[in-house]
Order: sequence, then structure tokens, then C-alpha cells
Amino acid sequence: MLIFRILNFLRGYVVIKILGSNYEKTLNLLSRRNISIWDVEKKDDYLSFKLAYDDYRKNTELFEENKMQLTKKTGIAFKLHKIKSRKGFLLGAFILIVCLYVYSTLIWSIELVGGNEKIKKEIKETLSSNEIKLPTNENYINEKHIETILYKNFKNFNFVEAYIEGSKLIIFIKEKNPFPEQIIDKSPTSIISTKNAVINKVIAKSGQPVIQEGDVVYEGQTLVMGIIKNKNLEEYTMVPSIGKVYGKTYYSFQFKEEKQRDIAMSTNKKENLYYLKINDKKLKIIGDTNRFKNYNCKVNAINIPIISNFTDISLEKNIYYEEKYEKVKIDENTAQNKMKINVFDDLKSMCSPDSRVITSSLNFTEDEKYYYLNAQIEVIEDIGKEIKIYPSALPKIEDIKEE
Repeated sequence: MLIFRILNFLRGYVVIKILGSNYEKTLNLLSRRNISIWDVEKKDDYLSFKLAYDDYRKNTELFEENKMQLTKKTGIAFKLHKIKSRKGFLLGAFILIVCLYVYSTLIWSIELVGGNEKIKKEIKETLSSNEIKLPTNENYINEKHIETILYKNFKNFNFVEAYIEGSKLIIFIKEKNPFPEQIIDKSPTSIISTKNAVINKVIAKSGQPVIQEGDVVYEGQTLVMGIIKNKNLEEYTMVPSIGKVYGKTYYSFQFKEEKQRDIAMSTNKKENLYYLKINDKKLKIIGDTNRFKNYNCKVNAINIPIISNFTDISLEKNIYYEEKYEKVKIDENTAQNKMKINVFDDLKSMCSPDSRVITSSLNFTEDEKYYYLNAQIEVIEDIGKEIKIYPSALPKIEDIKEE
């Protein structure tokens, strides 16, 4: 059984060889002495078996008298016996364990969660001025006391929680977020066109429209004027223009896709490269980066037990996968779909969020090397943009319309 083998390995056992042919007499003798043996194997000219080291040590004379040879010693007990004679090694191991224990009880760093860099700097200065300095023993850290200090010194903190995790003091903070009063800007403004377009619809809640449906406008042209005439008076007032102006805009796109393309294919070969990382510097320790001409690299961080908890020392494993480029034919449907996606992605970045496509014309062609797409898109979108206007000699609305 497995548990039996593990126990024997921990206690230690020996392998004994009996030469000759009178094996039964020897085995009966061991049985009368209540000596347990196992893994008995008979060879051509000898018999071997295993027994516990304690039984062998107590009956050494018996084994020597009956010409039984000790051939092998195995187990933890023999390893420990060797280590006992190495006093320097034991002393060093003891000192190392004590140091690791002491280091594991120290707090080495503070991690602040929440707040900006300025707040984090101020928190560290406040803790330092209150005699909370690192490294220090975790028994000297009172989380509630730290929370009280921060609440007292930072009136804008809505929530503070401090706790110890490993060798770090983690402080979670949340600042108060008062809702600022919404300030309505009532400065006089006009709405101008951001694009060349044909006016489709004008919605003016404030201000005087100077264009109408069907007009052709150009980029920078005034659409809604922030000047209105007072009722029953011959005076004009400057007001903020509020509203939307929708216009028909037209876009043209041209794209091309290769019929053959170089695609990176994996060869299932890889090379591992190990770095020793100290702070932000890396030192190569194992591996070769020049083995592959083309490759794809995957990086894995490896923390060193205990050491990485107290310092910025760790290992970095880079796995380089070899790749080779092969010519791959691109079929027509794939190329067309990709070009159509590119058209509408570009269109989305150029139009306002509430725009909609009215008509679209997609013309596909090809030659020996490329697939081509010529696209014409008609869109209705908001073309207006507010700009501030400043007092001056106010023109008449009729004059603006005549212009």
C-alpha cells in the first residue's frame, strides 16, 4: 500500500542480500525474531528483501553472523543523520527561518486605493508626521487609529478603511462628491454649419433662423442668428441660440483589399526565455532570443515565494512561438465584407450620433491584385454648432436674409 511505503521511507529502511541457497533457514530466523520484511525477490544466486532500519540496527550481529549483506540505505532518517553532522548548515538554516519569520511580520509598503496622486502624497505625509513609518511590525499598526487620523485631517473623505494584507498596509479612501450647481450659460450664441449640406429640417427654440428647408449651405455659414427683434419695438436683443439644424450630407469612400496576403502561421516550435526583474530593470538568465526569425511573444510574471512579497524582485518568463509567413488567398466575399465594415466605421466617426443613412451606393470592382470598393453615402445629420457672439452694431434681420 502507498501509505505503508511512505511510512517506511520516513522511518528509513535497508536492502539486504543473502548469498547461497539456504534461504528458508534465514527467513525462519528473522520470523522468530519478529523482524518484518517486504519486497522479497529471488535472483539466480541470491535473495534480497527490505526491512526497517530500526530492526537492522537492533540485530546487526545477527545479520553479520549469517553473512547477510547490507546493499542500500534509503529514507529520511539517513538524510537527517547526515545533516546533524553539519552544524554550520543547521545554524544557517535556523538563522534563515528566524529572519523570514521576522520579515513576514513586518509591514513594508502602503497601498492607497482611491483618490488622485496629490491626495495619496498628502496621506503618506500625514501618516509619517503621526509616527507611522515603514517598515514596522504589524503588531504596532492600529487600523482604527489610522482611520481616525485620516478622518481628522481630511474633511472631504466620505469613507476610509485600513487593513493589513500580507506585508502591505492597504488604505481604501472615497472622497465626498458634492453635486455642483448646474450653471446655465446664457451668453449670446449663433449656430453655424460644420459641413457642406442641403438643409432638411430646422428646429429653433431660441434665435432667428436665417435659412430654410432646401437651402444649400457651406461649412462656417450662419444657420441660426442669436439676434431677435423685441415685440412692439424697433430694437434687437442678443440671445443664446438653441435648436438643431438637420442637413443632407454626402460622403465618398474608396477602399482596396489584396487578393493575396502574407499570414503568420505557427510552426508549433517555442523557446522559453527567463529574466530576473529588479524594479524596472531586467537581466536575462536563461534562453536565447535569436533562435527564431519571426515570432510571437507571450509574457508571464512569476513571483518568487517570500522574496517577491518584501521586495520588487521577481521572474519574468517570455515564451517565443515561431511563426512563418504564408501566402493566403482572400476570397471575394471576405474582402467585400471587410471593405463594407471599413466604410461604415469611418462614416460613424465622421457623423453626429443621431445621424441616419438615407441612401448608399456600393460599387465593387477588381483587377489582378486587388478588390476595390467605391461607396457613395447620403446621410441626414445635425450639422449645427454653437459659437459665441459679442455685442457690436446690430444688423437688421432683413439685411442678414438678403446676404
